[in-house]
Amino acid sequence: MPQTEGILDVWYGFVGANPHLVATFAGADGAPDPHYLAAVRQRFGQWIDDVCNRTYDQTWLAYQEEIGRRHHPTGKNTTDGVTSTATYIPLRHLTALIVPITMTIRGFLTNSEASAEEVDAMYHAWFKAVTLSVVLWSRPYNDELW
Repeated sequence: MPQTEGILDVWYGFVGANPHLVATFAGADGAPDPHYLAAVRQRFGQWIDDVCNRTYDQTWLAYQEEIGRRHHPTGKNTTDGVTSTATYIPLRHLTALIVPITMTIRGFLTNSEASAEEVDAMYHAWFKAVTLSVVLWSRPYNDELW
């Protein structure tokens, strides 16, 4: 997506402004680990592209499972080999992020040549895709329910 870096700037600004969120990127010294933040940012950008362009097939579904695992105690910090003070991302943080991840996208959608009706349709599709992603990412937290 051509606006991915701008979107990530907004989202990282939101995360950085909330100590309980940025703490999940803290290294052993308690300060945010810049290498960890950069690696996650790259994957977050890939997720944006995947939401917009990938076929929602078995490969996509398996990757959503991996994303969920990376937030859960079974996989947090292992992908990047970091020693973060946070051993997992609380599920409530993932579900609460549906709102800012959705609300902040409309301005980027209106930067295209799309009509107001098309922007509205894309916005609603985005909301559904974000919600679906978070539902799938929650599976490791609720293994007994699946």
